[in-house]
Amino acid sequence: MSKRILIVDDIDFIVEFEEKVIDSLSKDLSIKIQVDKSNSVKDALANIDKHHYDAMVIDINLPDGSGIDIAKKAQDKSKDTRIAVLTIYPKEYEEHNAYFDAFFKKPILPTSYKQHIRKLLHI
Repeated sequence: MSKRILIVDDIDFIVEFEEKVIDSLSKDLSIKIQVDKSNSVKDALANIDKHHYDAMVIDINLPDGSGIDIAKKAQDKSKDTRIAVLTIYPKEYEEHNAYFDAFFKKPILPTSYKQHIRKLLHI
């Protein structure tokens, strides 16, 4: 089994945290999870054009726009991509929850993040 996930956040240490937790989960479950990273809306949209993703974890507030635009593009490309928002702004999620399959609240512990990713990826 192999999965591909896109992480979108403009804070480098959050992206590193997510990548390390996903790598740990991959090892725990003995499955391959390819992690792609983006720090902006522009880069995320380019990645969506190039690849199919099983899942995405997107921050809503990015320097060059909104994570909602990323979710819309991902849904337009594939209804199979599961999308989560990782944010400290639950109100923005609630206003746009039709574009997301899950809500992860910052800050998040590694064990909770792993559980959420398992559900998101259906593993």
